[in-house]
Amino acid sequence: MITNKLFKLEKDIAQLLLEKLESSTITLERASEIAGFVIKSLPDNLTDEQLSKILLKLDDQFIELANIVNIHFMEYQEKKRQNLISQAQDLIHQNKLEQANNLMKDYFYKKI
Repeated sequence: MITNKLFKLEKDIAQLLLEKLESSTITLERASEIAGFVIKSLPDNLTDEQLSKILLKLDDQFIELANIVNIHFMEYQEKKRQNLISQAQDLIHQNKLEQANNLMKDYFYKKI
């Protein structure tokens, strides 16, 4: 569910900012700037696809978020891959081999 993913992302960002503030590796102004941007950029009604696009932009402006962005984007990619495998298996079991083949081709061509 997207709400859980969004909550986890926001929680991870908040935790990172707190850790960086406690260790004085980020200024209060920078943490506030990042938090404000995250709040504006991540509304509650996002789809998975929208969230993945926003994720990729978060660390463009805020390098501090690179590790979190990478972790969350890899999770998104893995879920997408697992869904694709499941869809392809279903098509194969239905003897729709060409559709399964096309589905896999589309995935790999977009991935490259």
